[in-house]
Amino acid sequence: MIAARVLLPLVLCWSGLFAIQANAQSIYYRYPGPDGSVVIDSSVPPNAVPRGYDIIRLDGTVVKTVAPKMSDEERKAHELEFGVEEARAAADEKTRKWDESLLLRYSNVQDIDVAKKRAINDIKVRISILKSNLSIIKQQVYSNQGEAAELERRGLAVPSELVDTLASLRREITTTEQHITSRQEELEEVANNYERDKRRFADLQGQVDLRRNYYAKPKK
Repeated sequence: MIAARVLLPLVLCWSGLFAIQANAQSIYYRYPGPDGSVVIDSSVPPNAVPRGYDIIRLDGTVVKTVAPKMSDEERKAHELEFGVEEARAAADEKTRKWDESLLLRYSNVQDIDVAKKRAINDIKVRISILKSNLSIIKQQVYSNQGEAAELERRGLAVPSELVDTLASLRREITTTEQHITSRQEELEEVANNYERDKRRFADLQGQVDLRRNYYAKPKK
């Protein structure tokens, strides 16, 4: 009885070892041969690895698949295709967020017209202020230039402070003119963006109306 108790764990242990060995031996590799045939073996030769292979069990079930190594041309084509898909997905996501924003901000096309008018008026006010500032600066330049000219007619040297002031005012004129140009470009861009929003919102409204009409029809 004691011997049986001692032998039973040993038998179970040996059985487990045999099962592990059997499982290890039941893994095979299936890969294409150089002539296109299918080879099943206990290992994959190094020259066959680039062609790809499957790790399979004895019953044929696939444990893992290792894809064939791509050529440079195939890799470039794959990267290009992946890049196109990625760009398409990014564009779709951008459109989705745009649609959500439009539907959250506006109830109808008239709301977009109101927002457009408000934004354009705000930019026009800024342009008007810049033009007013530009006119004041130019008047200062004309005044200082007249003062400098009068000193030169009298044979007197123009003070360096006056020369520096004129140079600073001219730089300010250039900067202000650039700001005016930027605001005018912004005005056109904002107007175009609102018109684009109107067209997209109208499309979305059309889609909603189509669905509403479809589900409102009595089903035969």
